[in-house]
Amino acid sequence: MNGPSRIALAALRQNRAFAKLIMDGCTWLLPHTEIGSLESTLDIDHEVQVPHSIGAIALGGEWWSVYCLSGELQPLPQIPNSRRTCALLDNGIDRFGLVCDQVEMLTEAPRLLALPACMGLPDSPIQALALLDDRLGCVTTAEHLAARLATLAALAENNDER
Repeated sequence: MNGPSRIALAALRQNRAFAKLIMDGCTWLLPHTEIGSLESTLDIDHEVQVPHSIGAIALGGEWWSVYCLSGELQPLPQIPNSRRTCALLDNGIDRFGLVCDQVEMLTEAPRLLALPACMGLPDSPIQALALLDDRLGCVTTAEHLAARLATLAALAENNDER
C-alpha cells in the first residue's frame, strides 16, 4: 500500500461512527460526522438546480444541491421510486445532498480494510472497504464524492461541447 492510501485509511479509522448509504443495492459508508441532515425526497425543489443536479433542498437558510446517482456513482436522470431519503452531506467545505434508497447510522464502527492495488486509482471515491453482514461496503468521504460530482460535471460539459 502506498503512502497516501495508508494515510487516508488511518484517517478514516479515526472515525468512531459511520453512516451506511444504500443506492441500488450498493453500500457506501461515510463518516457519521459528515451527515448534516436526513430529509425526505419530497422536500426537493426541482426548480432550484445547478448543472447536473436534480434540484435542491432548503435548510438553515441555504440551498443544498441534490444529486441522484446510481450505486456505481453514475448520474441518474430522475429519482427512482425506491428512493425516499436525501442525505445532506457536510464536511465543512463541501455541502450537497445524495438521494438514497436507505440511510442507516451504524452502532459500531466497521473494520476498515485497505483497498487492493487494482482498486487504488487516484480519482476513485473508494478509500477503503468494509465487511458488513457478509457484504462489502465502499468507504468514502464527502470530499471524495464532491470530487466525483465535479468529474461527472466536467465530462458532461465536454460531451455537450462536441
